[in-house]
Amino acid sequence: MKLSPRTFRIQFDLHAWAGVIASLFLFVIFFCGVFAMFREDLEFWQEPALHVAPASEAPPSFDAMLARVKEQGPFPVGSHVGLLTHEDTRFITAYLFEPSGLRVLWLDPATGTALPERSRLASELYWMHFFYRVPWGMEFTGVVSVALLMALVSGLWIHLKDLRAQWWRFRPTAKPRFSASDAHKVLGVFGLPFTAMLAWSGAVLCLSALAAQGFGSTVYRGQADRVTRLRGHEQPLRDATGRESPMLSLDTVVARARQSVPGAEGIPRYVELHHAGDARAWAGVYFQLAPLGPDHFAHVDAVSGETFGSSVASRTPAFTFERLLFDLHAGRFAEALMKPLYALLALAMCAVLITGNLVWLERRDPSRKHRGNRVLERLTVGVSSGLAFGTAVYFAANRVLPWALARRADWEFGLYVGAWALAVVVALVPRWAPRQMASVLCALAAVLFGGVVVGDVALRDANLFTALARGLPPVFLSELLLCCMALCCGGLAWGLRRRRTVEALPGGDAPEGPLVNA
Repeated sequence: MKLSPRTFRIQFDLHAWAGVIASLFLFVIFFCGVFAMFREDLEFWQEPALHVAPASEAPPSFDAMLARVKEQGPFPVGSHVGLLTHEDTRFITAYLFEPSGLRVLWLDPATGTALPERSRLASELYWMHFFYRVPWGMEFTGVVSVALLMALVSGLWIHLKDLRAQWWRFRPTAKPRFSASDAHKVLGVFGLPFTAMLAWSGAVLCLSALAAQGFGSTVYRGQADRVTRLRGHEQPLRDATGRESPMLSLDTVVARARQSVPGAEGIPRYVELHHAGDARAWAGVYFQLAPLGPDHFAHVDAVSGETFGSSVASRTPAFTFERLLFDLHAGRFAEALMKPLYALLALAMCAVLITGNLVWLERRDPSRKHRGNRVLERLTVGVSSGLAFGTAVYFAANRVLPWALARRADWEFGLYVGAWALAVVVALVPRWAPRQMASVLCALAAVLFGGVVVGDVALRDANLFTALARGLPPVFLSELLLCCMALCCGGLAWGLRRRRTVEALPGGDAPEGPLVNA
């Protein structure tokens, strides 16, 4: 199907502008998405004190874990605490929601030991995937996902008639204008189903809460609770009375919850206790999620043991739909295959975004005469290469900083953001060529990623070569991920530094294909 010149121009401009405006934000989303896929593995890797094999014992006692929490500091009546279990390890993460902020502990049911949180590496990279620390970051991520959808649809439309001819064409020795265009189209086409699914599901998941507020204000005339019930996200509203009352044991509460929810199996993945010790104390018990399956949870009165809400009652079509989208978006099925595949496709999408910006610049301003284009080029280098460098610094800081350092997790995060910001600033300095700066940043990232792995092999009992034998798959997968990142960054640094030989294209320098022909 051949488009009219006017329609082609409109679709091309839509594709180009949507891509360029959103490209740097999308790069952050996809790059951090690689680490988000391995969040649970990295949570285990980031704390060497957890590197012990899981104990083959009975299920952990939540009462014993709650007792360990109470031993670590003040636990007044009315406290709110959450206990998160980990399938691959015997450890439990305790979250204490205090007036001064969140306090995190790692608990070992086998030994009864408790460790303070000394790193947030896995969580911070996961949160960066949807700009959690930015005000309205989730909604902003949804808008960026919509822009990605627009770029995908318009890009497919303008390339459709030449798709067969351009599908396999890649000329790495040609001028950047043509080699970048080839890479942009080849990687974009092969990753199209994956990227379209991620963009659509990401837009729905990130904008659903905002859309619900709109529906509540307009369609339901301010009755926000009706929208919440339709979405299946209704939460109990039980205020504390201020009167103390003896509670049932937490293990008994979990057993009551299991009895009230058909299909609930295994150890609960999360147990939260609200208003502990109060006459209206209650607990939310959330069981393990089956991939592409329904949720199983129950809300139980911690004093009487009565169930006053469960997944059976709140299961709605909207909730089921959102849950399906989340599982697809996070690759929560056939994870042994999906996690590495999603990570590989996310890195390919990073390449699509960078080459898209390069095509834009080479087509409109090859000599970078305009200041705006020079800034875009340097920002592209600083944000993308700088993020890789900053992330490598984050992993290195996790291993180098003293474990007894006060506010250690904040120091790690500060070094991560500081290294990234420094790379952006340095990339904006006119003295250095953008390509040279990108090569240096990628080379440094490769050295740091590889250095962490080498350091673990030399200094730690659990490392790339011993983790599987010790029954620690999360450590092995995390180290393997770092090796892959080191190779990717090193290969990119070498490719940027090597001297290209420009081949003459058929018909001279005339561009081929609609992306550079408009």
